[in-house]
Amino acid sequence: MPQSSAASARAQTRTEAAYSRWAPVYDLIFDLPFHPGRLAASRAAAAAAGADGAMLVVGVGTGLELELLPAELRVIGVDISAAMLDIARERVTRKGLRQVKGLHVMDAGAMEFADGQFDVALAPYVMSVVPNPARVLNEIWRVVRPGGQMVVMNHFAADRGPRAAIEAAMEKAAWWLGWHPKFPYAAVGDWIAAQPDAELTERRALSPLRLFTLLVIGKRASAP
Repeated sequence: MPQSSAASARAQTRTEAAYSRWAPVYDLIFDLPFHPGRLAASRAAAAAAGADGAMLVVGVGTGLELELLPAELRVIGVDISAAMLDIARERVTRKGLRQVKGLHVMDAGAMEFADGQFDVALAPYVMSVVPNPARVLNEIWRVVRPGGQMVVMNHFAADRGPRAAIEAAMEKAAWWLGWHPKFPYAAVGDWIAAQPDAELTERRALSPLRLFTLLVIGKRASAP
């Protein structure tokens, strides 16, 4: 649903504040349980990038994906939270992650990169966080070159059953959590279907408990 500029700005501020709150404990809570998804998404993105490929990590946070990426890649990460990026920069220095060429505070819906700058973009656990997913998807698509790929890994809400009820209850605290537990697949699926140059090449459920979904979207060199 479209948002006014003022509403969008308020939502962005709430998201930034939430992730600044999470920053000191993010790795403690979200590292191991989410590792299988991170690993699968990182491997898919690395395969798409190829040798010496240019990769953008959108919503890089504290940088948990960075050490999972091959050293020969050229990786740039962006995040709205300066507090998260401080931790990511410390990780890069401590672990000598030479594949990381830059980490920038940036709005994923208005990125300061040239069209087609990256071979692949990785967006892990991001779409249910941002205030306007379609705007972010458009921006990611803009900076991926024709023939490149976008890798999205996210939680999508259940349609029915106990999990759907839990997600609906958690949604009431979405403003505090910083993400939307009741986030529909259609928010991404409908966007893919509307792009004439997009092709969904892989959709796979991931651990833990198949709660997350990996999407690999190819950007055709020319629209059909």
